[in-house]
Amino acid sequence: MSERSDFLIGRASPEDAAAIAALHAKALPPGWPESDFAASAVEANRALLKATDRGRVCGFALFQFAADEAEVLAIAVALDAQGRGHATRLMQAAFELCRERFIACIYLEVAETNGKARGLYEKLGFRVVARRDNYYRHESSASETALVMRLDTVRSAVDPEISSP
Repeated sequence: MSERSDFLIGRASPEDAAAIAALHAKALPPGWPESDFAASAVEANRALLKATDRGRVCGFALFQFAADEAEVLAIAVALDAQGRGHATRLMQAAFELCRERFIACIYLEVAETNGKARGLYEKLGFRVVARRDNYYRHESSASETALVMRLDTVRSAVDPEISSP
């Protein structure tokens, strides 16, 4: 899974957990412990993907699988690597894994105010199916609403020409 020789997407290993935890803490404070990412890298019902640019971890996506459903638990791209399509490529690589597992739908949650992420998810075919008011609580600001988004078919995510019902 590669776009060019210095940018790669692949499975993360437990050795990548420290870099991924640090990236997660910057993108989504306070972040999760390194041990959670190390465990996720080897857990059968999870997929932890990493994006590397010139050997540096610059993004990751963590998916969880249950029966014929998947959930995006977390995705982040380093600030200095944003705007280059890394998040799209991470999601597309995850969609390939979902297709291999015969996943029928994928869920995720996103802050209602996170327009950049919502735009990406909508471009990939996700649609809002529910709202969770006051879901995200921040010490320094008011709580935020989470939008639950769903992609009904992996095929519609991989091939944007096919619309979701």
